[in-house]
Amino acid sequence: MPEGHFVLTRIGPTLVVTLEGTADAATLATAGETIAGAHSREKAQSVVLEVSGCEVIDVEEFVGIQKLIHTVEWLGLRCLLAGLKPGVVAYLASAGISARSLHTSLDLELALLELDSSHDEPEPEPPSESEHEPDNARPL
Repeated sequence: MPEGHFVLTRIGPTLVVTLEGTADAATLATAGETIAGAHSREKAQSVVLEVSGCEVIDVEEFVGIQKLIHTVEWLGLRCLLAGLKPGVVAYLASAGISARSLHTSLDLELALLELDSSHDEPEPEPPSESEHEPDNARPL
């Protein structure tokens, strides 16, 4: 079985990890170490794990991808999975695999657009004190 490899690219505040070939355990482990190192040096805000170069992803590989995504999120980074092929999605769904806890995107371009818009959104401000008091409240 051919082994996989990956390419790490930085686009603004986002690290893009492009997997090619297979998503085998060794490739995913090396990718995780590389992401952690790049994050500590470059202070990225997010990661896109782009898998369109993987023709086939089996259940074991997908579980490994999920673990990598959870590791990335534990590092404080937002992570999106992009580029799953329709056949892979159909296979995983038929195997009963859920991607509910994952943030996914059709492709890299849409993933970057989603992350870019989320970086631009201001943090919600806490409500002012007057919003917590009923209309008839009077100070004592």
